[in-house]
Amino acid sequence: METKELLSKKKGYTLFAVLGFLCAFLWKAQRDLAVMGNILWTGQYVAGILLFSAFVGATIGMAICFLVYGILKHRWSKNSFGGWSKALVSKLPVPIFMRNVWKCQWKSWQVFLGSFVLLLLAWLPCYLAYYPGICSYDTIIQLEQITTNNYIDHHPILHTLFLRWAMEFGGGVLENVTAGVGLYVALQVLFVIAALAYAVMVLHHFKTSKWGLLILQLFGMFYPFHWYMSVTTTKDTIFSAFFLAQVVSLYGWIKSGSEKRADKWKVTFVCLFELSTIGMMVFRNNGKFAMLVLFFFLVLAVLFGKKCRKVWASLLCYGAIGFAVGMLALSGLSKATNATQGDKREMLSMPIQQLARTMIYHGGIGVVPTDDNSLSQQEKALIDEFLLNESYRYYRPEISDPVKSNTNTYVVRYRAKEFVSTYLNLLLRYPGDYINAGLALTAGFLSPADVTHASINETEGLKGMGYIQTHWAESVLNEHGIYKASKWESLHEILEDWADENAYLNMPILKYLFVPGMVLWAYLLTMGVCILRRKYSYLMPLSLVLGYFGTLLLGPTVQLRYIYPLMLVLPFVWFLLAENKSRLETVDVKCAETDM
Repeated sequence: METKELLSKKKGYTLFAVLGFLCAFLWKAQRDLAVMGNILWTGQYVAGILLFSAFVGATIGMAICFLVYGILKHRWSKNSFGGWSKALVSKLPVPIFMRNVWKCQWKSWQVFLGSFVLLLLAWLPCYLAYYPGICSYDTIIQLEQITTNNYIDHHPILHTLFLRWAMEFGGGVLENVTAGVGLYVALQVLFVIAALAYAVMVLHHFKTSKWGLLILQLFGMFYPFHWYMSVTTTKDTIFSAFFLAQVVSLYGWIKSGSEKRADKWKVTFVCLFELSTIGMMVFRNNGKFAMLVLFFFLVLAVLFGKKCRKVWASLLCYGAIGFAVGMLALSGLSKATNATQGDKREMLSMPIQQLARTMIYHGGIGVVPTDDNSLSQQEKALIDEFLLNESYRYYRPEISDPVKSNTNTYVVRYRAKEFVSTYLNLLLRYPGDYINAGLALTAGFLSPADVTHASINETEGLKGMGYIQTHWAESVLNEHGIYKASKWESLHEILEDWADENAYLNMPILKYLFVPGMVLWAYLLTMGVCILRRKYSYLMPLSLVLGYFGTLLLGPTVQLRYIYPLMLVLPFVWFLLAENKSRLETVDVKCAETDM
């Protein structure tokens, strides 16, 4: 790669130094909070953490930047890797026919079919072990809605209707509700596999190396979270498949460039981008917020872009169509089922935690010895009306549910001015408590060293409440005719033990493939590499990722199902960025040379 195609070293090192600084700052702050229970943000502490972050974080960031520049300048050339890989294949003790398979030039449909079959074979044991499926998370709440025929749009209505269809089909045609749920889970597994196989096929179309395709295929087949999530009856699994298809299609569209000619691949990317946009909006409320972030950057690109302005305008137009159809679908489903609007307290998780923590440390309620009772009676009265039954006494730093379940959203809705005024006034007076509450609630998402995410839902006497939730609420599920019916009990026990004990944390180095706190930094590093290579067009799909991640930071806690869509997409993004130049990349470099 020519040096002129890279960002200047001054800007590159500055960018990675800032990323390293932020990572070190959050890592130390959240580690100190976990150890001490509370951080006093004194001048001395702030100076200390800033110096630590500047020295350690910025240094590590610049070291990573040095390595990235070395790789991008072909210090490890593609030709040397290609020669090494061919030599390795020739020496491997494998049958001749397997070497011939490796050397074959596969067509796209063959790649899709082969990937699909291999994924199915790899995931089938988990499906048999957990048959009819893992009925955890919100399944119990959705079953209640099905029984009472009272739907709430807090949970995707279409997903609830799918569960209803499965139970009715099982109870009617199959004469077994469990079999109906098992059929639904089987269809879900096939859908996720199809999304992964499609992503592999797209990478093959863009000339990804065979080693790259093999790595992606193995990731799809043997990454344990795929097994568990694919058989879990939660909206997040279907959302994840749509999200993967959407991001890959968007990259495919961008890689196809600004040509007006619409070949079959470009048409495929457009159609699947539209369909997956609708699907991910219908299956998770976060979807529409991720789209709004994408629109924001598309509008900026249209207004201030150079030669690629027509491409961004086209993307904006098609995205707006998909968004409008998705919103209409949500509205239609709500009207068709007479669904009631869900309570908005989920969106208030962060303010709830901040006010509860402020009340504990400054409300004079005697929960902690350092309570200085400095809140006014008016402020206490408002918090008491917002957090009913003194629920702030049940405050848990890592999850908002204990307090959130007793929240009176009437205060926010009908006394908004008073609430906002009080909230902001307390923020100015107690910024440290607000920061601590935010850091504690999002520790799992922001810090690679965090382990509290693994025990958030653990409950004494209940199994299956680890990071991978496999809990089976037997009494409730049995009332609805759904029973455990594992077809491979010995494997079921092994998988249960691995999940229930959070065994991934005992895997040195490899555990960072599983902890949620690595995901954000992996994406930020990816964005940094894009900027160094001046592949600015490839940052656009990543705005979807940042938009979705932003909603997680405002959520109630850290859970695998929340971060799983980003885990699923990440390796495909890496390989999409690593391969051949797109037509837009040349435009990016020319625009960059003009602007910088």
